[in-house]
Amino acid sequence: MAVKDFLKPVFLSSLICIFVFYSGFFTIPDRTRPHSLLNPQDITTISGKLISSPARTGNGSYYTATFSLDSAADTRNVNSTAKGRVKVMIPSGLAEAYSPGKLYSSSKQNAFLYESGGHCTFKGRLSQSGFYVRECSAAWWPPTCRGRLAHLRALCRLHFKRLMYSWGSGGGLLLALLCGAREYTEAATQDSFRRAGLSHILALSGMHLSMFSAIAMFFGKRAGIKKLTFILRIVTLFAFVWFAGFSPSLTRAFICAMLMIAAAIAGARKPDMLSILGFSFLLQSAICPQDIHSVAFILSYGALAGILLTSRFFNIFYSKFSPRMIASSLSAATGAQTVTAPISLKIFGSFSPIGIVSSTIVSPFVTVFIYSGLFLILLSLIFPFLAKPSGIFINLQYTVITYIVSFFSLVPNWHL
Repeated sequence: MAVKDFLKPVFLSSLICIFVFYSGFFTIPDRTRPHSLLNPQDITTISGKLISSPARTGNGSYYTATFSLDSAADTRNVNSTAKGRVKVMIPSGLAEAYSPGKLYSSSKQNAFLYESGGHCTFKGRLSQSGFYVRECSAAWWPPTCRGRLAHLRALCRLHFKRLMYSWGSGGGLLLALLCGAREYTEAATQDSFRRAGLSHILALSGMHLSMFSAIAMFFGKRAGIKKLTFILRIVTLFAFVWFAGFSPSLTRAFICAMLMIAAAIAGARKPDMLSILGFSFLLQSAICPQDIHSVAFILSYGALAGILLTSRFFNIFYSKFSPRMIASSLSAATGAQTVTAPISLKIFGSFSPIGIVSSTIVSPFVTVFIYSGLFLILLSLIFPFLAKPSGIFINLQYTVITYIVSFFSLVPNWHL
């Protein structure tokens, strides 16, 4: 990477913002901090909108989601308007009421479908870590276009979970790779991916968007209409992030992808990826300030920055003893580790150097797994009688992937 690349205005602006955000010398006001006229310690009821789909916590007793406040009430039933965002902890017994195969699935009494875009009234207690839900007294979808679209998304995700549940362990992994829901991914599998340095594969990011973009490009080029290719790519990317939900890493990937499409439409043959990454960082920091201190946000930008800044150097080294495709993959993995390893050591106290090799070997298997899964999902929807044999094929691939991942997970991690 040439010195002039570091002097580009967008990249310099990003470096300044990084210093301001993470140096500790500056206090960044939290624009999303919840506030109301009531004493926070007395608040027992909150109303508002879920702005993220609930995700299961590590021990499985709660599902966490980000909640946008509209109003609040205290122990004296005094109501007040409220603003800001708070993390809600929904007990598994409530969150899993419609989840196939879960303990609480058989009881639908006072059950609600909790998904992004749904409006809820929760009762419980407010603490420093968030709002612990005891019960949901009301849940509804606004009778607006946005509300109906959010309800449609919730139903689509529910039916997709039901299909993936019928496919067993393989379906659980495919569910995590396609919509970020990990409640059906075996704990041992998740732990093996983490110890093998492959956590980024389970996190929705650029790899997943690039695969869907490639599908759209394939059909667009087959039609022979260049404008159609761009339209298909944009529609496909929007559809995927709408269905999967905007996580910090997926938001980064989505912004970068849209900027690259815009550059291609403008006629740029080789867009400046470093400037695109810098602009994406600035834009996401402005529109999603709550993501700035997210671990996924930091690691996502750090990994891509490492690839862009150092992979060319590592590619020269790896090309001396490996084929071009393998050298390219190894250099990208090494570049990502160059920046994310210190961050992982700081945050988690460990990192997995074996991830350089495991990413190169496992990624192609996961790519085939996702593509074949998409094809079999479509086939099962058209011909329902093929759902069971499709699940068998998915689980065969799952077995191969987990064996490989388990092998790499045996390599010890580096700890502080």
